[in-house]
Amino acid sequence: MAGHLCGDGRVRPDRPGDAGGSPPGRLGVVVFTGGPLSDVNRVFFERLARDPLLRLEAIMVDGYARPRRPLAVRVLRGIRRDGWRWLLFKLVTLTGALARAAAALVFDLAHPRAGSDESYEALERATGVRVHRVADIQSEESLALIRSLRPQLGVIVGGRIFSDALITIPEHGTLNIHKRKVPEYRGGGPVGYWEILAGERSIGVTIHYATSHVDAGPVLAEATIPIEECDTLESLAVKADITGARLYHDAIRRVASGDRGAVAQDSSGGTTYRSPGDLDVWRLRRRLRRQARRAMPGAQDSPSWLVRGRVLAQYLTLLPWLIHVRRRLVARHRAPICIFFYHVVANRPVNHLCLPLEEFAGQMAFLRRYYEIVSLDEAVGRLRSERTGRIAAAITFDDGYRDNGWAIEYLRYFGIPAAFFVSAGHVREGTRFEHDRRRGFEGALPMGEAEIRSLAAEGFLIGSHGVYHEDFGTLDAAAAEQVLRRSPGMIADMSGRIPEHFSFPKGQRGVNITRESFELATKHFRYVYSAYGGYNFPHADLRHFRRVGHAGDVLELAMVMDGYTGFRQCVAGNAWGIATEALPPF
Repeated sequence: MAGHLCGDGRVRPDRPGDAGGSPPGRLGVVVFTGGPLSDVNRVFFERLARDPLLRLEAIMVDGYARPRRPLAVRVLRGIRRDGWRWLLFKLVTLTGALARAAAALVFDLAHPRAGSDESYEALERATGVRVHRVADIQSEESLALIRSLRPQLGVIVGGRIFSDALITIPEHGTLNIHKRKVPEYRGGGPVGYWEILAGERSIGVTIHYATSHVDAGPVLAEATIPIEECDTLESLAVKADITGARLYHDAIRRVASGDRGAVAQDSSGGTTYRSPGDLDVWRLRRRLRRQARRAMPGAQDSPSWLVRGRVLAQYLTLLPWLIHVRRRLVARHRAPICIFFYHVVANRPVNHLCLPLEEFAGQMAFLRRYYEIVSLDEAVGRLRSERTGRIAAAITFDDGYRDNGWAIEYLRYFGIPAAFFVSAGHVREGTRFEHDRRRGFEGALPMGEAEIRSLAAEGFLIGSHGVYHEDFGTLDAAAAEQVLRRSPGMIADMSGRIPEHFSFPKGQRGVNITRESFELATKHFRYVYSAYGGYNFPHADLRHFRRVGHAGDVLELAMVMDGYTGFRQCVAGNAWGIATEALPPF
């Protein structure tokens, strides 16, 4: 029977009673792919390899590269199509790409990667699934190899368009993922490109059977992703990647369960698009980014390029010293743990604290590549053990905003632990936060109790952020005692677990945290968190943990993770916050 993906992420049947049968044994699957192994695909392949319904026989990596036309021909074609602006665009983008590659190389030399090896060979070692790199997946030799595997289902993940000789080898055919709606948007181009130009309100992700015609095969499953006010091509790609991977896996499991029916596309309609030129894509990317910066309140406070350049120069000047201090801390088993806090990750102007999804995804990818991201419980345990041999990071979210749905989906997909400090009264009653209402952000709503319960069931930590986001710097002892006594029970009712972690709303030293309120907080909670920045060093009796507000971009994040506390602070001996480590939070 045919099916589709509904808003809740589950594949549901369109017509009961069509193709079916008893569930067979484990389905033999072969993946057809090409190009480097992306993070999203690595997780997808690992999940296929672990799935008890599937037997991932092999991953075929196509090394074929289409011969490029001579440089002179390409230049003339570009100039003829877009004028001399195309040549200038190419020179600028090439220079930028070389600069980024050089910066990445230098950064890698000073920062050994902490994440797992991202190569196909590492994937093969981790999963036991054979990876075959072939020069041309459609050569007779490669086709013979695929036939010898006797696959029951082929799964295309990227790469070029494959011929019938390849896609018809598997017993039940070959599936393909297309990150657009069909038949309306067949063909190539960046995710969301054609839909945004056409003024669409959503994009689609489609799982269909591969045929000799581009994206024209019967549809097995599909999903729709709304286009938000401040979406960019980058944010839509993140959303489509995560949604598509989950949808694809569900569709493959359907086939493994004996359900191989699909809905034929309407051959009389639809459009097949050719990939647009690089200059056209760049123009749309720039336009969308500018629109998002104008609409997102937080982006309007970003420093100028002149200021960013000055800070970068100061950071690079001090980088050798920062690395020296880091190595000394690690050697002494005093490696700090940096705890970051976010509020809202979304592609619409929820409030002044909102960070775009694509920026959040870039920051998480950076941390996963160069550092270890640990749960809050793990961070506390390491720090209180008095021996930390590696610099690590932990992720927290404050207040409990409903609009963090895509950030949570990202965390789920990549298995990134996170903690959510929620104001239980706002969650229970669905009321807006006063700090948002004062600024006119009426659409910044809290999560509901069901969402908190779901997060807790999935292993996310739920901590207290007061009842109504109280400013403890303004409360007397009786009022503070009442809030601190009340909030644990409210959160336990929602999450099923009495919270041990409490973060002060606003959390600024000496302003929102007083000696009296801090002592009361440590009376009701084992661990207490501030929000005025700083690093956490190991200590057996540690109960107060400093947190750093999220970075504006990956460069700022890299500086924080290198212990850069500002040029003057570092020169004065406070790199990594060493000189201010012992200061109390009040």
